[in-house]
Amino acid sequence: MKNRKGLSKMRCPRCDANVSDTATLCTFCGQNLSVIHYIRRVSNTYYNLGLEKAKVRDLSGAIVVLKKSLEFNKKNTNARNLLGLIYYEMGETVAALSEWVLSKYLQADDNAADYYINTIQKNQTALDATNQTIKKYNSALAAAQAGNDDLAIIQLKKVVSLNPHFVRAQQLLALLYIHDKDYHKAAKCLNRARRIDFNNTTTLRYMQEVGDLAASSEKELVKKPSKKDPLSNVTPVGTYKEEKRSLMPVIYVIIGAIVGLAVAFVLLWPTMKNSGSGDGSHISDTNDQLAVQSSQISGLKKEKELLQEQVDKLQKQIKDADSSAQKQTASYEKLLTGVKAYLADDKIQAAIAVADCKKSDFGSSEAKEIYTTIHTVTDAQIQALLNEGKRTAYTSYDGAIAIYRNVLKLKPKHQDAMYQIGYCYQKKQDNKKAKKWYRKAIKVDPNSAIANKANNYLQQIEQQGTQGQ
Repeated sequence: MKNRKGLSKMRCPRCDANVSDTATLCTFCGQNLSVIHYIRRVSNTYYNLGLEKAKVRDLSGAIVVLKKSLEFNKKNTNARNLLGLIYYEMGETVAALSEWVLSKYLQADDNAADYYINTIQKNQTALDATNQTIKKYNSALAAAQAGNDDLAIIQLKKVVSLNPHFVRAQQLLALLYIHDKDYHKAAKCLNRARRIDFNNTTTLRYMQEVGDLAASSEKELVKKPSKKDPLSNVTPVGTYKEEKRSLMPVIYVIIGAIVGLAVAFVLLWPTMKNSGSGDGSHISDTNDQLAVQSSQISGLKKEKELLQEQVDKLQKQIKDADSSAQKQTASYEKLLTGVKAYLADDKIQAAIAVADCKKSDFGSSEAKEIYTTIHTVTDAQIQALLNEGKRTAYTSYDGAIAIYRNVLKLKPKHQDAMYQIGYCYQKKQDNKKAKKWYRKAIKVDPNSAIANKANNYLQQIEQQGTQGQ
């Protein structure tokens, strides 16, 4: 039962009886309920504070206080639904769905979470975009961690084009731009992130870092002009005096001609004399140059080999990172499939959808929480699935085997499911597989009634084989 404010009707912590919202004592056992009233008031106070922060787009601050509200009262569906809306606004669709699914689980009727979930489910394009966003963001994160910034930037550009409100993607893209010293593009990403979540501490810290680095970069580029005398490069002009006519220039020309002839004779004679030996020297110099070039080529080949090794190493890192990202993406896709089945009230299929996943496959606490919720099945649900397999066996042994295998996904050591698979294979005349599954069933608990039946059929198959020989 729920009241209009989205809070559960109070239940007595001692006898679990329904009591009035205004009751101070339980009418059934006399338990004092004043503490519960206090806890609900504190939870509502935090919810109101979170709502005020969300209205002014302090989304990260609202998340903190709304989580505090849920710590006091986990059934405060108003707080949980608002938390989901904030996650959705920040591009965290999986976290938003997690909160809304939990809200619906806690309050099945008259819950706004139904509208939010149905809106997302009806928009198949948005769901596909969400899957692509998760896949590409995980791939970009893995590439960034492997040191491949260029690939990460390309992937993140696609992410923010698919989901411009994905704050974490905007922040990571800005961080990569900061690493590449492209402060202008980093500032653009951070401004977009801040328009979504105005008071996000990570965004503000990055913006401060961008401002400091950009300022220091400008200081390095701008040099202070040196203070020089403006007339220092001006050459002073001397006074002009007219020279007197003289015979000295003529004498200087004659002396210069004689000296020139003497120098020419001294310089040209050794060259002419040794012209024959010059050709041999030139050949020797050429050989030396060829040896140097050969050495340089050898060095370049070694350098090329080292670079190729580095390229191969980087390609392996990228391949490993892509493989890890694809595995994580597959887990999230299975989780979304499980959520759809869970919301359709098919809890068995929801559990089967995530049966191959582990809690550690999911990075966010919200995804882990929703995995735990839909992965848990009761013994009654397992028995219902087993009975469905037995009914199916009347018309299709293959169909029954598929159902029993689903039972084993949920309960890997379920002895009856193993026995039934062996029985179906025996009916299909596939005695090899029948014996395999009978032995598995016996191994689980050799002293059980199911093990005795499996052992009888196993002996029957072996006797048939002996008679056939």
